[in-house]
Amino acid sequence: MATYKGIQGYTVQSLSSDPPATQAVGQLWYNSTAGAFKVGTLGAGAWSSGTNFPASVNQSGGAGTQTTFLAWGGSDPGDQRDETFKYDGTTWTATNDRNLKISGTSGLGTQTAALGAGGYNVSLTPVYTNACEEFDGTSWATANVDSNKPSVGYIGLTGTQTAGLSVAGYGSPPGVISVCSEYDGTNWTSTAAYPSTKSSVFSIGIQTAAVAVGGAPPFQTAGFDYDGTSWSAGDAINTAREAGGQGGISTAGIIFGGATPSMTDKTEKYDGSSWTEVGDLATARSLMSSGSSSVSGTQTANLAVTGGTPSKTNVVEEWNDPVYANKTVTVS
Repeated sequence: MATYKGIQGYTVQSLSSDPPATQAVGQLWYNSTAGAFKVGTLGAGAWSSGTNFPASVNQSGGAGTQTTFLAWGGSDPGDQRDETFKYDGTTWTATNDRNLKISGTSGLGTQTAALGAGGYNVSLTPVYTNACEEFDGTSWATANVDSNKPSVGYIGLTGTQTAGLSVAGYGSPPGVISVCSEYDGTNWTSTAAYPSTKSSVFSIGIQTAAVAVGGAPPFQTAGFDYDGTSWSAGDAINTAREAGGQGGISTAGIIFGGATPSMTDKTEKYDGSSWTEVGDLATARSLMSSGSSSVSGTQTANLAVTGGTPSKTNVVEEWNDPVYANKTVTVS
C-alpha cells in the first residue's frame, strides 16, 4: 500500500497544536491532540463578527484602524449623542464626550488624532452645522469651522487631521452642495468644486490623491479623482449608492454598505483602475461609522460599525483580506 511519504517524498510533521494560520499557508501537518490532519489555507477577503457597539445608533462618526478605532455621536433614537468610544479590536471603552451632540457627522484620522466635521442636531437653528472638533487621544477640542460651506452634514471626508479634504455634502440652506475644502490642521481653504452635486459620497485617500464615488440624489455610480488641485473623471463603482463605509488609499480602496435606496450589503475593492465586488456584509446597512482616510481602515482590514438596517443597530463587522485558516483534512 502506498504511503504519503512514498507518493510525496517527505513525511508529515506531527504537532500537538496548530501553528499560527498566517504562517501555515500551504503546509500539511498532523495534529496529535485533535487526531486529525490539518492544512493551512489562504482565502479571499470576508466579513466576520466583531464586538457589538455599546449602543444601537446610526449616523455616527469614526476614525482609526480596525484595532485602534474611534467612534462618536450618532442618533438613538432620534436624539443626538455626544458619547465617544475607543475600540482595541476586542473591547469598546468609553472616553471623553464630544462638546456637541451630533449626528450625520464625518470623520478622518486616527484614534489619537481624529477630526469630526459637519452634522446636524435637531435642537440647533439651523439643524445642520459645520462645527468641527479635534480629538487628541484623550479629549475633544473645538476647531475652526469650514466657513466655505453653509451649515452642512453628510460630507465626504478623507485625509489626516493636518491635511484633510471635505467633499460636497448636504446644507441648510441650500440643500445638496458641490463645495469642497482643504484643512491644514488650523484653517479650511476652498478648493475646486466637486464635479457632481451630491451628499454622502464615499471618499478615500489623502488630500493630494483622493477618490470620491457614489452619492445622491439621485444615486450614482460615477467616480472622480482629486490631485490636490482639481477633479477629473474617475472609475465608476458597480452599485449606485450613498452613505456607507470606506477606507484605504486612491490605489487600494474599499467601500461597503450604503443605501441604494434600500440598504445594501455589497462590498467593492478598488485597485486604482477598476472596482470589483467582493464579500458581502452579513448585515446590510447604511449611515454607519467607519474609517475614511489613508491612516484609517484599509482595503485589507476595516470595520463596519452600527448604522441603519433600516432600524438602528449596534452590530459590528470586521473585514480581513485575505483570510487565513487552518482546516481539517477530510477524506471520503
